[in-house]
Amino acid sequence: MLSVPLALWSLVVLFLLLVLGMVPAFMQLRRTLRQTEDFLRVVELEMRPALIDLKEAIRNLNRASEQVTGGIEKVGGTLEAIAETGQTVRYANQLIRHIVFPKLITGAAVMAGLRVGLRTLIVRLLGRR
Repeated sequence: MLSVPLALWSLVVLFLLLVLGMVPAFMQLRRTLRQTEDFLRVVELEMRPALIDLKEAIRNLNRASEQVTGGIEKVGGTLEAIAETGQTVRYANQLIRHIVFPKLITGAAVMAGLRVGLRTLIVRLLGRR
């Protein structure tokens, strides 16, 4: 019979040792949590301005991106106009090469022939007198 009360007292002593061992652990846990909370406060204070700056930078990037997109659209229209102008110049060049140059060369040849012929005629007419 003596063993049952001894076992109960042993359990009470072990429980008491367990509680006494847990007290320092809880105190350390409480200090750790307080330090963590302080650290998070500091991080929040330091990160808030950085986040505000980051948001402003993102807004600026978005605005710049929109302006670049608008500029590219304008440049696209300008490039299309330049392409159309180039095509018009190409057509004009082909027109001149195929229609005007042959007639110009023929006309120049006829004029050169007339000039030489008239000179020859004038020299012969003046030479008879």
